[in-house]
Amino acid sequence: MPRPRSLLWCGVVGAVAFVLVFLVNDAFKPNYEPVRDFVSEAAIGPGGWVQIVNFLSAGALLTASSFALRRTVGRSVGWLVRILGVGLMVAGAFVSDPAPHDEATWHGTAHNIVSVIVFVALSLACFTAARWRPTPAWRWYCVLTGAAVPVLFVIAGGVSETAGLWQRLTIVVGWAWLAALGMRALRSLDRSAER
Repeated sequence: MPRPRSLLWCGVVGAVAFVLVFLVNDAFKPNYEPVRDFVSEAAIGPGGWVQIVNFLSAGALLTASSFALRRTVGRSVGWLVRILGVGLMVAGAFVSDPAPHDEATWHGTAHNIVSVIVFVALSLACFTAARWRPTPAWRWYCVLTGAAVPVLFVIAGGVSETAGLWQRLTIVVGWAWLAALGMRALRSLDRSAER
């Protein structure tokens, strides 16, 4: 099995790369409006494979990191990040429906259900990790992120003209926290090795 450091780096890279890829894809995908359209709608149509691969690879990297997070941060955080990672892969496999739409497809419905699970797992991971080697700054960062993710997610679902913007804000806030968690776990390993 890979060393914990390598697995933790997988999570940091997976979180950062997911955001970078969808931001670059936003600029180049034809007939796509990032302020209005959800990130997952980039998987529809020509060039959709880029976003599908983004979901699958980021999900796999975050899932890999969950094994090290389970040992360094805690069992619950590891499991929640694993649910998130697997959920991303499933969301990539089941392409979303365009919004708005008259009839939902089975794969679009599956994508939406899994997406809710991903964001719930992320929020719960934030609250759970707030207790891990807490400092006031870390605790507040975790709590604020854990509260912001569901609020932003609900706003994104409730506004149509700027839904994509709000969803991107949700993802950037949540995935930045995932990268910070991985970096904090890496520093924790370094301190343990020095003792």
